[in-house]
Amino acid sequence: MKLIKKKLLNGFVWTLVDKIINQLGYLVITIFLARHIGPESFGFIGMLTIFILLTESIVNNGFSQALVQRSQKVTEQDCSTVFYINIIWGAIIYLLLYLSAPSIASFYQEPLLIDISRILFLVVIINSLTVVVRAKLIIDLDFKSQTIASTIATILSGALGIGLVLNGYEYWSLVWMILIKSIIQSIVLWCFCKWVPRESFNKQSFRSLFRFGSNLMLAGFVATLVNNLYIALIGRYYSASQVGYFTQATNLSNYLMEFITSTLQGVTYPIMASLKEDREQFVKVYKQLISITMLVSLPMLIGFAAVSREVVLITLGEEWLPVVPVLIALCLARTVTPINAINMSILNAIGRSDLFLKVDLSKLPIIAFSLYFGLPYGIEGIAWAIAATSFLSFFINAYFPGKMFGFGSIPQLKIAYKYMIAVAMMYFVIGQFSIDDSLLMTLFVKMGIGVIVYISILFLLCDKFFLNGVAWILKK
Repeated sequence: MKLIKKKLLNGFVWTLVDKIINQLGYLVITIFLARHIGPESFGFIGMLTIFILLTESIVNNGFSQALVQRSQKVTEQDCSTVFYINIIWGAIIYLLLYLSAPSIASFYQEPLLIDISRILFLVVIINSLTVVVRAKLIIDLDFKSQTIASTIATILSGALGIGLVLNGYEYWSLVWMILIKSIIQSIVLWCFCKWVPRESFNKQSFRSLFRFGSNLMLAGFVATLVNNLYIALIGRYYSASQVGYFTQATNLSNYLMEFITSTLQGVTYPIMASLKEDREQFVKVYKQLISITMLVSLPMLIGFAAVSREVVLITLGEEWLPVVPVLIALCLARTVTPINAINMSILNAIGRSDLFLKVDLSKLPIIAFSLYFGLPYGIEGIAWAIAATSFLSFFINAYFPGKMFGFGSIPQLKIAYKYMIAVAMMYFVIGQFSIDDSLLMTLFVKMGIGVIVYISILFLLCDKFFLNGVAWILKK
């Protein structure tokens, strides 16, 4: 157990560093670009995002997680087989997207997207080259190498993007920044992993991995389609500027959400996979993950919603003010996303990717229903539809963990209810403060008050997990 805790802590620290340096750095760079190129240029990239994410869910997700899931008995033949099949799929998918570029541009009624998409979609081929090396680094719990690779790629591509936008390249600065980041990150990952395929393609290995990976691949495809269909429909029925507003709100809310989710999920999936034979220890770690996730993620997301107007005005400017109401709704929606991610990761860890797929497919009617009612009300209506869908999805995602481990939606909510009370009080109190003369001062005052209120409420409610955490920190 001590070894597991050491690996978990080491992985968490390096993944945390990765998110702080790279996600924050990338967010700062995109904010800088947004101030110079405006919502419409961001909208062009947002319109194409769904196609990139869908293809990556096919090329990257299934086989990568299949390798991690069978980490204790993965062979060189398995790795080589996945490497070859991903290169083939990446090339085929890029060719299809290249030929589909005129149709995509016609769908959005934006002719500029033909040239933009054909360059941007090259990331599909580039990312397909790193599926195996990423999986091998995850299996080895080598998060340090991944962090360094991401840092180098973010710095160099960010410098390029800033240079291009200052020289008047507008939306092309975003395109080349994304593409160059993928290229640099791929090169550095290969240098760290020091792996080359030594075996030929093996049908038996492919079938074995495909049995597990195909469910994840399809589930990932469905989840990606569902999560990004909103932006595609906004682009179809509204302007590129509206897509830009929605994309920026999504980026801002996702930064905080992914900061928690990807940090925990990236570290815990291999750890939980190694504990799947020890049911008692598995459930114990599972409950601790839910507790720490809610303790940290709820105040971050709700607090960010409370100061969203100040953040947008300070970072993006008045041109981006329509982002604020969308951002508030999306922050509320993201509060359950980290728990949803853990619940789904648990199914992968125990090898039940078939349930992962069933869960995602069961959400489709809810998504369609929410879109039907939200779309006529513009980007704000869609944002609140996403919030409603997220909360309903929580109960669906928690169903199978509850059935298998006796830790479903109600027990999870019981763990979180004190944190929910604390953030509700925090949001209410923050909303009462405003300093007209200074946006920056208002932001810092609200943040300080929010932290004080949240911590004070948890002390008053005597939350054991929080108090134990404070005691542990004081001992250190």
